[in-house]
Amino acid sequence: MDEDDKFDEFGNPIGEVSMSSDSETSINNKQVSDSDDESDMFADDSEHDEEEQTSQSVAQTDTIPASDTKDLVLHEDNFSDEDVEVLVETMNTQSINEPLVKPAESRSKGEEYTMFSHVRKNIPKTSFDRKYMLDLLSIPERIRNVAVIGPLHSGKTSLVDMMVYDAHKKLPYMTKNIEQGWRPLRFMDSFRQEVERGVSIKLNGLTFMATDLNDKSMVYNILDAPGHVNFMDETAVALEAADVAIICVDIVEGVTNIVRKLISLCEQRNISIVFVLNKLDRLILEMKLPPIDTCLKIKHIIADINKYTKEHFSPELDNVVFASTKLGFSFTLREFVSYYYSKKIPNDKIDQFISKSFGDITYSKGRFHNITDSASQRSTFHDFFIQPIYKIFGMCVTLDNNSLDALTNTLKLNFNIKLPNPHDLIKLDPQPLLRYICKLIFHSEQTGLYHNINRSEKKIANEIKSNPEQLLARALKTLDYGGEEYTLVQIYSGSMEVGKTVSIIDSSVPLEAEYMEQEQKSNTISRIALMGGRYVYDIEKASEGQLVLVKGISHLFEKSAIIYSNMPISEIPNFGPIDYINHACFRIIIEPLIPKELPKLLDAFVKVTKYYPGLITKIEESGEHVMLGFGELYMDCLLYDLRKTYAMIEIKTSSPVTIFSESVAKDSFTAIPVESTDGNISLSVSASPLDRHFLRDLSQNKIIESDIEKQVSSGSIRQLSKMLRTDYGWDSLTARNVWSFHNSNTFVDDTLVDETDKDVLQQYKEQIIQGFYWAVREGPLCEERLYGVQFNLLSFSITNLEEAKNIGSQLIPMVRKACYIAIMTAEPILLEPVFEVNTLAKSVLLPIAEELFRKRRGARIHNVRKIGGSPFTEITGQVPVIESIGFETDLRLSTEGNAMCQLYFWDSNWRRVSGDVLDEDAVIPKLTPAPHDSLSRDFVMKTRRRKGISNTGFMSNDGPSLAKYISAELFQQLKQNNLV
Repeated sequence: MDEDDKFDEFGNPIGEVSMSSDSETSINNKQVSDSDDESDMFADDSEHDEEEQTSQSVAQTDTIPASDTKDLVLHEDNFSDEDVEVLVETMNTQSINEPLVKPAESRSKGEEYTMFSHVRKNIPKTSFDRKYMLDLLSIPERIRNVAVIGPLHSGKTSLVDMMVYDAHKKLPYMTKNIEQGWRPLRFMDSFRQEVERGVSIKLNGLTFMATDLNDKSMVYNILDAPGHVNFMDETAVALEAADVAIICVDIVEGVTNIVRKLISLCEQRNISIVFVLNKLDRLILEMKLPPIDTCLKIKHIIADINKYTKEHFSPELDNVVFASTKLGFSFTLREFVSYYYSKKIPNDKIDQFISKSFGDITYSKGRFHNITDSASQRSTFHDFFIQPIYKIFGMCVTLDNNSLDALTNTLKLNFNIKLPNPHDLIKLDPQPLLRYICKLIFHSEQTGLYHNINRSEKKIANEIKSNPEQLLARALKTLDYGGEEYTLVQIYSGSMEVGKTVSIIDSSVPLEAEYMEQEQKSNTISRIALMGGRYVYDIEKASEGQLVLVKGISHLFEKSAIIYSNMPISEIPNFGPIDYINHACFRIIIEPLIPKELPKLLDAFVKVTKYYPGLITKIEESGEHVMLGFGELYMDCLLYDLRKTYAMIEIKTSSPVTIFSESVAKDSFTAIPVESTDGNISLSVSASPLDRHFLRDLSQNKIIESDIEKQVSSGSIRQLSKMLRTDYGWDSLTARNVWSFHNSNTFVDDTLVDETDKDVLQQYKEQIIQGFYWAVREGPLCEERLYGVQFNLLSFSITNLEEAKNIGSQLIPMVRKACYIAIMTAEPILLEPVFEVNTLAKSVLLPIAEELFRKRRGARIHNVRKIGGSPFTEITGQVPVIESIGFETDLRLSTEGNAMCQLYFWDSNWRRVSGDVLDEDAVIPKLTPAPHDSLSRDFVMKTRRRKGISNTGFMSNDGPSLAKYISAELFQQLKQNNLV
């Protein structure tokens, strides 16, 4: 029979059918017929034909579907083998709506962008009793909220990994490479972006219990903050919640500019500091410094730290920790002494020994002496701490069969450590061997670090009064935790329970009773959990002092909020919005590739605004969707999340642009009055540059603008007035009559009592300030915000107060117009943001870095510092934000990865753009860079066209002009007199 004759036109087999391709038994047509007859006893006569057809179709298939046993017929007589049974389906059990071939189910979004999406599964066992920890959480004094901060790649996440090892018995996802130290655990990095990029992007945390050197148990809420300056907003959230800050310092790089900034931030927030001098192994293995030089290097770093701190820091004071997170150990002087020297020293002499363990002190003949000859005398820190470490490192690196006995004897004599199987150590590579030996010497628990944290004072807000009957908490941030949305909440007073209803007020709402009552919202808490890095641990109740994850309230606020219950609104303290340290200056305009997917983009806009605390999103009047961030890496991560995680659509983006600010270079040459349409209201305003010393202190946070605004709004400006007079030389009249500070601008009442009715003026003060806010938010040049302008109200009059209608609504746009006129008559200028650049490079690469700075317009180097005891040089400089695109990439490529830079804008450095912004004759070429003298006009015109303010193409006559705000006759007079 031909191959074609074996099958009919539908592909069904004709004649004998094999049950399977390799079966030794077949069923002939007679057997099929017998099977049909046998099936009749199980079916009604009315259904005989249908049953027979079903039975035949099943018998002719290669595979037999399984079903419930009540719908199956057992056939045993057709086979000789007793062990074979055939189940034949006699009824169709599949629904007609169920497809024969089911489509593959798409993976959940959590698995797409997070490596560990099952946050409630595989919860590892802890090394402590969780029930005891929950009981301990009811005592606020036994809780410490700790922020782990530091520069990029200083070992923060690896330090938290060591605490993770302390807190758990056995961790999931562990591999041999991680156990031996070849790869870091990175337990706090759960997002796919973080794993692939090798850098922390999001804030994460861990709640656990540990004991210190005094066997005192404490509960620690550890917050691991990113180190890259683009994500300084996450660090700001961590500092807002922290009682203690652990600042990780790379012991090779020392105290860089970023470390100095972090010290300043902690001291401004009254947060206790513990320094961890990390990567001690680099000095020994990478830098190969002698023990004496290592001591000098550490001494130099401690001296640098004390230059920028109010409190004195030193290892013997229990506020400095030494660590090597790569090798998995940390120690303090007190911890080392308690392990190995305390048995040889009387108990009353231990503190004295510790106090003499660091500094220019030597130990000889049973006594401590000051070092007089550094060439021949060695410090106690060298002899008792550094020298033993060097011996162990040297023996482990060069270990062989001949030196194994020496290592074993050294460990036994000096550290009382007996190795169980010494000969197994020969098989280990140096790094796993060092990691194993160091854990034996310094113990696996970070007891000394916990001891230093416990000694630090707990931050207590003075304005918060603890009341167990009243809940007061603060929502600090919305987190995406394994695909689920949680809110990070710090509880200041009372308790929070699952199923209870709480009230929420967004922090952006002014803390005035009438506003708060209108804006308060309520919702029920659906879940409370403790942070676990890659998991969450659900609890039913959280009390004062705790830092927890809460579900069910994140949709009621945008960035941060106040949570309360059973509490009068008048007693709620003024928290205000969180200061995110850095300032957004990077702008990207986006739109969906397919216009009909715009709703998806808008929904994703809401989510990323919550998950990226410092991000600013807005929709311009032209319809553009604008995102303002902190740098290239920040925007790159943000766009990744938009495309791959939240919107899941293709997005078109513009080239990165920058924000600008508008200001004035001189005082207004005249005060032009602004009148209402009926001529009943008249006012005039002048503008002048704000005092540059005062502006500098504002931008560098030496003066907190929010504190000034609180004093001004409350009317208690006596202290502010004194500061302005004594520190900045303001005259008494101006200092006493400051009405408002807003975004580094000020509004002053400079009217005279003889010319202005002060009672009427005070009656409309609020509307005048609202007009000032409007003008500051959108300037007259290209609708960018104003910076460093002082407005003086020179005159204000209302001709007929009784007949005037809607005075308040008229005043707001009139004040805005008066401010615009004041700016246009005071030589308006355009300001561009300037990045501070912190570059770390090998000293031989300094010429390459200098050349890159020279190639960028306006870039300059203002400090070069050689880092002692290392081949590195720290270069600090400035580069305009608009010129910084690709600067970091160029630096890393040209130096083959041996140099790294970070760019930040936290000091609000603004620089005037060259050229006259009002010069209508300025040359603006189409396809070539604008000349130096036309740059200011070029930036303004391009910004106006992009925003839809100017629509005349490349014609420059549609730019900003005083003629738009005053009468044509007056403008011509000013022009004839060469005033404009």
